[in-house]
Amino acid sequence: MKKIVVISLLIFIFIASAQGWRIYTKIRHAKRLKIGVQKFRLLNLSLTPVSNIILSLGNFSSSTFIISQIKVNAYTANGQLLAEQTTPLAQAFTLLPNQNNTLPLSFTIDATTVLNALASIGGLSSVAANYITSGNYGLPIVLKGFVEVENIQIPINESITI
Repeated sequence: MKKIVVISLLIFIFIASAQGWRIYTKIRHAKRLKIGVQKFRLLNLSLTPVSNIILSLGNFSSSTFIISQIKVNAYTANGQLLAEQTTPLAQAFTLLPNQNNTLPLSFTIDATTVLNALASIGGLSSVAANYITSGNYGLPIVLKGFVEVENIQIPINESITI
């Protein structure tokens, strides 16, 4: 009787530790997910703000993830809301190891904040010069939010220059 209890306990510990190790590895690998901006168009030719933002999510790990939800907003370097996500992720998708996916998200842009942010980096002439020479605006932004991966919520806090 004692032998059966001990064997059962050892089997339980083995299964629990294997499951625990799998969850620990998933969490550790989920921290290697990186969000980035594939395209961020702030102004059109008439200098009015537009909401043309395309984000991407990269998996820099050896694990496969099922992304069930994502919420991300863009802020200026001084913390003002620049672009807010307006719709949730329509359906979950699988992100394979060493893969980069474009995220089908919609955003609204605050026109006043955009114009103030552009003025803070030298105004429209500086932004235009940056865009012509380097292909980006030279505007520092911070992406904040979360990605939900298999019931694990990973915070997003990425500073980038667009």
